[in-house]
Amino acid sequence: MTAGFGPAGAVGTSSRTGTKPFLSSTTRTFLGVVGAGGGAAVRTQAARHAAQSTAKGRRSGTKAPKLGESRPVATAKGRVAAILAALVLAVGCAPRPLLERAIRARGGPLTSVARQVEADVYLAFPGTWRWRTVYMVPDRYAWTIFTAAEPDHYLFDGTTVRAFIGGREVSADTDPSAPLRSHARFTAVVNLDALRLPGARTAPLPQAELPPGSSAGLAVVLADDGARYRLGFDGRGLLVWAEGTVRLPPLGQGQVVARFSDFRRVAGFLVPFRTSYTFGDERLADERALAVCPADPGVSLESFRTPRLVPDCGAHE
Repeated sequence: MTAGFGPAGAVGTSSRTGTKPFLSSTTRTFLGVVGAGGGAAVRTQAARHAAQSTAKGRRSGTKAPKLGESRPVATAKGRVAAILAALVLAVGCAPRPLLERAIRARGGPLTSVARQVEADVYLAFPGTWRWRTVYMVPDRYAWTIFTAAEPDHYLFDGTTVRAFIGGREVSADTDPSAPLRSHARFTAVVNLDALRLPGARTAPLPQAELPPGSSAGLAVVLADDGARYRLGFDGRGLLVWAEGTVRLPPLGQGQVVARFSDFRRVAGFLVPFRTSYTFGDERLADERALAVCPADPGVSLESFRTPRLVPDCGAHE
């Protein structure tokens, strides 16, 4: 169920449009760091070869060459040790993939985030609104809209979308096409951490396809339904632009572009405090964050099953 309301206020009026809410189904699989054990083995083997070569030289009475003296020809084992050591050094100095650089530039992995915002909405229900969103990896999502009466809550726990008016549940939906599922997936993509999971494929964008204001970009494809997204990053590695398909009743399904700006450091993370959205070719909304709470300890799976447990994000630093 999706409800639309007029702007909050003492003299506000309300209207409602009923339709189905939102959904997603996700398999959580975590992979270890590929090749970590192999790298350790290479370094151990290189060190062992070097130690054996040194000990052999000592037993044979070979002295270290003095300044001006010629060095003896290296043994085969010594050459192998040098090559292995060079390979280990080269791997350690290789540039990080763009996704990892972006997560690091933000301040590291971000398992959950709560945002309280004020937004100027231009389509469907124009006016100044206030809402709260809560996200937890991989795609748990909650959206609370504050109205002149009771708040409306839309919660997605990974399998079911629930809609509440105040504390009263008014619908529960497991339909994979539920609109809130597209909101949750778009949020998961821009949060970046979910893109490390096996269900997401990423590839660098060619220079000619970079979004406006971006110095690097990623193309993202989600394996379960083939949904495609594009991400743009600035010179610092911060996400500043994102595009993907979102369902927005009563507007329907279309391409949403989000532009992120006004980055501030909160609890060790650089997070945007302003976001502007377009839907197709039209201006959709401009958000101003009132508070951002990264890695909120109050966020848990139960937070997405009842609005009474959805945390209230406090003041930012």
